[in-house]
Amino acid sequence: MNFRRWLITISLCVAVFGALATYKVMQIRAAIAFGESFPEPSQTVEASTVEEATVQSRINTIATVVAPQIVNLRNELEGRIASINFKSGDRVKAGDVLLQLNIAEEQARLKAAEARARLADLDLQRIRKLRKNQTVSEERLDQAQAQYDIARADMAELKATIDKKTLRAPFDAQTGLHQFEVGEFLSSNTVITRLVGLTDYTWVDFSLPLNQSQLSLGAEVTVFTNKAVKEPITGTVIAQDSTVSADSRNLMYRAQIANSHNLPHNTIVNIEVPTAEKRNALTLPASAIRHDALGSFVYVLEEDTANKGYRAKRTSVKVTPENRTKNPDEHLTATITKGVEVGQLVAANGSFKLRQDLLVFVKNRPTTLSTSQSTVQHP
Repeated sequence: MNFRRWLITISLCVAVFGALATYKVMQIRAAIAFGESFPEPSQTVEASTVEEATVQSRINTIATVVAPQIVNLRNELEGRIASINFKSGDRVKAGDVLLQLNIAEEQARLKAAEARARLADLDLQRIRKLRKNQTVSEERLDQAQAQYDIARADMAELKATIDKKTLRAPFDAQTGLHQFEVGEFLSSNTVITRLVGLTDYTWVDFSLPLNQSQLSLGAEVTVFTNKAVKEPITGTVIAQDSTVSADSRNLMYRAQIANSHNLPHNTIVNIEVPTAEKRNALTLPASAIRHDALGSFVYVLEEDTANKGYRAKRTSVKVTPENRTKNPDEHLTATITKGVEVGQLVAANGSFKLRQDLLVFVKNRPTTLSTSQSTVQHP
């Protein structure tokens, strides 16, 4: 009797378990079928083709605009201002009288010196005639000649003093600011104004570390002024300092550029300077390069004809520590030395969304990079 009860109980348990198992299996199959009804996960990116291009390493550093002609106009002698012939910011010509100190005393003394010189000249002419007749001694003739020379020297001295009190522009220039007034007394060596020459070119001074100082005279450089001036200015290196700076241990260079933008003296600009010879290298957009703890890598896109797309394949690459660009508006590119080959399609913008073997669609046609130059940021 007990055996039958146990048999019935066990049979019921097995039936219930079998029913539950069957129901669960059906649920799992339904879930699998539901999941298979969705498309495979994918991402859409922009892509670029690896290309061999001619590149040149360049350093981007800070430079200072230096006016080729600049001088602080000072008075050599003290005196009272008689006239001011320029306004702040005026453009003046070489030889223009900018400021005149009072020279009334010197002019009066000059007239007296000229009178003495004429008298000494007349006396000298009479003594020469008398000397021909042996009427006077040779010593008397020498004394007359000396008196005449002294009178001429006095005239020259006074003219020099007058010239020193007449301040002229040494070259075509633009004047700086001043606050002087007529009648004001000036001590000697007072700065009157700063004159900046009006030239069609200007200089740009910059320094480079010794390990990057391989610049040769005549090398082409590119100067970027500010965002308002989109077009860069090209120039050439014209000089190199003979010594290294004791403070920074850098070597100073000077480049010459066209002064088409009228850059003021001491303006700070950015300058791109070549540091190596041109060479052929593989290039990719900088957005294609990814980095993690294992190093730099890219996603090479291999064609998947079955899904009409591509498969992302992680590929480790070696990137030189440089980017290349022609101007600030151009996208940065990277120079690759190992890991990819010419012609391979690589994910660029949007590559951060990818993972190994992910289905990828390219929204743009593969593009190639144009030949340009490389730039490395220099502190």
